[in-house]
Amino acid sequence: MNAQWKAFWFGLIGLLLGALIVWQAVPARVTDNSWPVVRVVHQVKDSVVVVLNNRRVGGKEQPRGIGSGVVLNRQGDIVTNYHVVAGADSVTVILTNGQRYPAQVIGTDPPTDLAVLRIHPTRPLSPIVFARSSAIQPGELVVAIGNSLGLTHTVTVGVISATNRVLYRDGWEYRLIQTDAAINPGNSGGPLVNTAGQLIGINSSKIAQAGVEGIGFAIPSDTVRYVVHELIQFGHVRRPWLGIEVQPVTGSPGGLLVVRVAPNGPASRAGILPGDFLMTVNGVRVLNRQDLLRVIEQETVGDTVTANLLRGNTPIHVTIRLGATPAKMASGQPMV
Repeated sequence: MNAQWKAFWFGLIGLLLGALIVWQAVPARVTDNSWPVVRVVHQVKDSVVVVLNNRRVGGKEQPRGIGSGVVLNRQGDIVTNYHVVAGADSVTVILTNGQRYPAQVIGTDPPTDLAVLRIHPTRPLSPIVFARSSAIQPGELVVAIGNSLGLTHTVTVGVISATNRVLYRDGWEYRLIQTDAAINPGNSGGPLVNTAGQLIGINSSKIAQAGVEGIGFAIPSDTVRYVVHELIQFGHVRRPWLGIEVQPVTGSPGGLLVVRVAPNGPASRAGILPGDFLMTVNGVRVLNRQDLLRVIEQETVGDTVTANLLRGNTPIHVTIRLGATPAKMASGQPMV
């Protein structure tokens, strides 16, 4: 081999070695983007649907509102917000692939602003995976997906700003997750997910006030899981129930005046009478209806609670086995 060929081969080998060194030194292009939001969106996109609230006008149905929904199971059950479907003449669900289905509202729960819809898809759906909202912490990265302002599958990113925020809307008390992920009209009913693509909340509302940004709210997934189970199984949410109507009393003796007792209800069976003053339940002083609700809501149907009352000047101690709120009262009658 002459000198020219030797130089050629040495040069070629050097070029290849140099290319190999450069190839190893320069990071390869990441095809599965390391930013977790990309993976999360890809994972859950088929679990998010469009929900149309339709009104019948002149014999034709026209959308009057748009929201979002989350697929619960492969068979076609979907959770959304109650206010998304409230007052609808009919409801339409649109899947990621554009297929449209008429939806049946199988149950609503205004106290938690949740509703469950049912469609009959031609092929199995992609249900979302639930995480325990009780385990979340402020500062965790979250992703909100929904049909913001009618723009389908809009993705926003933020953190959990706080947990267990208490808001009062339309007479209801809501315990919510607060996030700074942008949530706008149309996001309602869509998912708030963690970096594993698991549901931690259903986006429900946003403070719409001039100069206020970065404050959105979601219904915790633990609440969602319980409510949708109840709606699917019973058509309403069975809540623990005493079967009394009360009103606060100022001055002595304080507490709550029992003004009505449901016949054969839990309180009636425990011997409580109209005119009794309810002072404590499970050792907690009750001065208004919300105090009483907070105690009762920590229990489940069939549990027992203890109550201290005054009947005239006579103290009375009773044990009450909680019943289930009657279906006709599940939408917010005054009885507790």
